[in-house]
Amino acid sequence: MVAACLFAAEAGARETVTLEELQTLASQKAWAELLERAEGLPAPQRTDAWRALVTDAAAADVEALPPDDKEPFAASQRARVLGKRYAFLSKAPRFATARDQGARKDLQRCLGLDRRGCIDTFLELTPDMGPEAALQAAHLVKQGHFAYVAMPLFAMAVGGGRDVSACKDAALAEAVIAALGLPKEDPRAVQASKVAFEGCWAALGPKLKAATVGASSYFLANTCQPMRARKALTELQDELCKDEAL
Repeated sequence: MVAACLFAAEAGARETVTLEELQTLASQKAWAELLERAEGLPAPQRTDAWRALVTDAAAADVEALPPDDKEPFAASQRARVLGKRYAFLSKAPRFATARDQGARKDLQRCLGLDRRGCIDTFLELTPDMGPEAALQAAHLVKQGHFAYVAMPLFAMAVGGGRDVSACKDAALAEAVIAALGLPKEDPRAVQASKVAFEGCWAALGPKLKAATVGASSYFLANTCQPMRARKALTELQDELCKDEAL
């Protein structure tokens, strides 16, 4: 698919086109042809009007892809190719919406088919996904799995921010606490620790403190030191940590 798209791009680049011709294609909703020919417009003439035409065509092209059980991530792959071909698309809200909605449907289809590696493929194809879309995807995964399975997507929703809106999400808190109950070297435990103690401490601190009572040794191994550093442990909780040599 990627090779075919690149070939189409090269072919289109060799054929000169006018903005008026591209506008005619848009009026006919000939989105695939528009994308093939768009780069035939000389670079000095690629104005905001040209970028708007390409954005509309790219969004419509992604939205029009039919469900494909053989390739559940067809829309995400197509959006990825177009995003690399036209760098400005990543900042275009119209395209971002189509890309994120397509990716979420792809993920849902993959999960429904019980394929392996759905989350990893989703993350690989959607590095530019916005926090709200990532949060929705995390909820989708959490519905049919142990809470910690969705941790990578909740981490994506938080990103590198602090006290963002996703921090107040109840499902995120559940996933973080569950992931902190995994072995310390598990990537999801690492993500949960970063979310808990860097991104969302204000929202999650009280929940983590409550979860310490009766917690597993894995949970204590992941939380005792950072919580002690924040003076968030009661005397009894601190003793529990010391009992685990933490």
